[in-house]
Amino acid sequence: MAEERLEEIRQRRLNRRTEMITQGQLPYPAEVRRSHSLQEALENFDELQQAETPLTLVGRVISIRQHGKVAFVDIRDASGSLQLQIAHNTVSDALFTRLKTLDNGDFIEVAGKLTTTTRGMKTLLVQEWHVISKSIRPLPASWFGLKDHEMRFRHREIDFILNDNTRRTLKTRSRIISFLRHYLTDAGFLEVETPILQPLAGGAAATPFATHHSALDIPLYLRIAPELYLKRLLVGGWEKIFELGKNFRNEGIDREHNPEFTMLELYWAYADYEDLMDFTEVLFTHLLPAIQGTAELTYGEETVSFAEKWRRIRYVDLLGETIGFDILHDKNPSSYLAIFHERGLEVPKLTTYAKLVDELYKKLVKPNLIQPTILYDYPIELAPLAKRQAADPRVAEKFQVVSHRLELINAYTELNDPVEQRQRFEEQAAARGQGDEEAHRIDEEYLRALEYGMPPAAGWGLGVDRLIALLTNAPTVRDTIAFPLLRPEL
Repeated sequence: MAEERLEEIRQRRLNRRTEMITQGQLPYPAEVRRSHSLQEALENFDELQQAETPLTLVGRVISIRQHGKVAFVDIRDASGSLQLQIAHNTVSDALFTRLKTLDNGDFIEVAGKLTTTTRGMKTLLVQEWHVISKSIRPLPASWFGLKDHEMRFRHREIDFILNDNTRRTLKTRSRIISFLRHYLTDAGFLEVETPILQPLAGGAAATPFATHHSALDIPLYLRIAPELYLKRLLVGGWEKIFELGKNFRNEGIDREHNPEFTMLELYWAYADYEDLMDFTEVLFTHLLPAIQGTAELTYGEETVSFAEKWRRIRYVDLLGETIGFDILHDKNPSSYLAIFHERGLEVPKLTTYAKLVDELYKKLVKPNLIQPTILYDYPIELAPLAKRQAADPRVAEKFQVVSHRLELINAYTELNDPVEQRQRFEEQAAARGQGDEEAHRIDEEYLRALEYGMPPAAGWGLGVDRLIALLTNAPTVRDTIAFPLLRPEL
């Protein structure tokens, strides 16, 4: 019945479109002009009203309320909303009669002067109006309060029209990305671009999307990370660089993951992971006040503060305390499997030391990390591209920033020894042979570049979608993405 009703409304609107054309009106004119955005009209309302300034405005019709010889129409553009008053005594008979062809969702151009109604509502008193884009499909009447996330994501354009919170999230996303670009540029970093199509997917532990280039007849992969190309730029003499762009990983979809996501990676020659810890804290002391005016934010029902000095704790110590033994000393997988069985945890398919340690961290430690925390010093097996700690070769100079259970940042002092890097790659290749599909492949081009010499450096990666989710109180990263990936409708 609902589909029959929808088709009836569509046909009626198609008939109105035909009627407009028959009467010499263009339902989709090419030329449209406006003197002010709706926000500009409202911000300068008193001045414009007092001067009786003629305005030409445009917007989408959100609602129509007709009472006899006067109609009130609410329109919206990208900047805001405004009420229109179309009265029989202020427009021609033809224009007033034409109101019967106006529908919710239509875009219109209106001309008139600002006034205030007897109820104190700021309003444009319309003298001329015409449709500039006829809406054929009606906007849904029951969108507000819709809890079906997939429906909202699938019809995202409707969500942006009717859901102010979704619009605010997208605006905040734009502001955050703009801030990050300007902040890094002001700090002396150069923005660069590296290939998205790559002959070898590297720079992270992830499963890539595979494709094929017909002309060259070669397999290619959508990048899982830009890291190895960015470090080749360090070899080329650049010292402070960053890239802000899309990565692609053939993985599941949940609160923290979307197969297509935005990452910010920077590389800084002659710095180490401790420099980047300090850099990160300073960046956030500027970022949060610039975006929301305070260093505190509410995520869900919990308040997260980035104002004070963040907690810093060694990963190896925190996980060791949680499971009851030294994870650098005991690397026997059976010791870790015992913890899974004792605590009733699901055992991962791959039961290597690295996988078991990482899974125990995700299940037992990360869920308790609410306030911003810097976890540093990881087992070397968990960081195949990071430099060993001189004082303890079992430890990688790596850190992560976790807040409200979200891993926001991954960073480390970069391994620049080509001999050791080859050895690490070979260990990863052996892990792939044991069934670890996410283990790093041997990248000969990268190893060749390292042999020319890469300066000591530190690298840093920020999950932009996760940061935006945190700052906008979004339940998932998909809520921060304009069009997240969905299974096609059958």
